[in-house]
Amino acid sequence: MENSVKSSSGYSLARTFLYAFAQSSPIIFSYLVVGFAFGIMMQEAGYTPLHVLLSGLFIYSGSLQIAMVPLIVAHTPLIVMVFAAFIINSRYMFYGIGYTERFKRQGILYPYMIFAFPDEVYCVFSANSYPHYVDPVKCDLWTAIMCHMSWVSGGLLGVFLGDVISFDMSGIDFAATGLFVCICVNQWREFKSHIPMYIGLVSAFICLFIFGADNFMLPALSLSLVILVVLKERTKRAMDRGTETDKNPEEVILHE
Repeated sequence: MENSVKSSSGYSLARTFLYAFAQSSPIIFSYLVVGFAFGIMMQEAGYTPLHVLLSGLFIYSGSLQIAMVPLIVAHTPLIVMVFAAFIINSRYMFYGIGYTERFKRQGILYPYMIFAFPDEVYCVFSANSYPHYVDPVKCDLWTAIMCHMSWVSGGLLGVFLGDVISFDMSGIDFAATGLFVCICVNQWREFKSHIPMYIGLVSAFICLFIFGADNFMLPALSLSLVILVVLKERTKRAMDRGTETDKNPEEVILHE
C-alpha cells in the first residue's frame, strides 16, 4: 500500500512534488548560478540585498535584470528603461497565449502563473507528460514556485557572498543557452513530429536574413506564431500521434 499522502482526487502529493522537483532541477541549478552572477553585479553597483530580493520577486527576468544594472548605473531615463523592458520581455506574450486555460486551473493563483512563466519554465511545461499519480495542477504550481525561488536565492547568495567568493562571470549567459539546447534535444527525441521545431527554425532563418542578428527575434516569434495558428489542427494531430504511440498507457498527457 502506498505510504505517500494522496489528495482527494487520488493523486499522490508527495510524488507530485518529487516529480515537479525532478523536472525543475536543471532550471533550479542554472538559476542559482545565473542569479548568483546577478547578485554580484548588483552588489558591485552599490545596491543592497533588499534591492536584489525585490527585483527577483517582482521582475523575475534574467536577461532584463542583468541588462537593467548598467542602465540604472548610467542613470538611463525611466521611459527608455520601460521601452527596453518591453522589447526584452515581449517574447513572453507569445509563450503565454497557449497556456491561459491551463493556468486558469490554478484559481486565485492564475495571475502568479502568468507572471512566473519565463523561457525555461515554458520549456519544462511544454515538454512535461504527467504520470497517473501526478496532479498536473499542483505540479505546474510547484514547478513555477521552485524555479522562481531558486532565482531569488541565487541573487541573494551573490550579493551576500560577492566579496568573499571570486567569481568570473565570463560566459555566464551560456548556462541558460545550454539548458535550452538540452530541453530542445529532449523534445526532439520524445515527439515523433517535429513540425513546431521546423517552423521555428525556418522562421528564424528567414527573419535573420531580413532583419539582421540584432532585430530578428520578435519578427521570428511573430511569424512562427502565425504559422502555428494556421496549422494548429494539423500540428496538434501530428504531435498527438507521436506521443500516444510512445507513452505508457497509465500515463496521461496534459495537452493545451
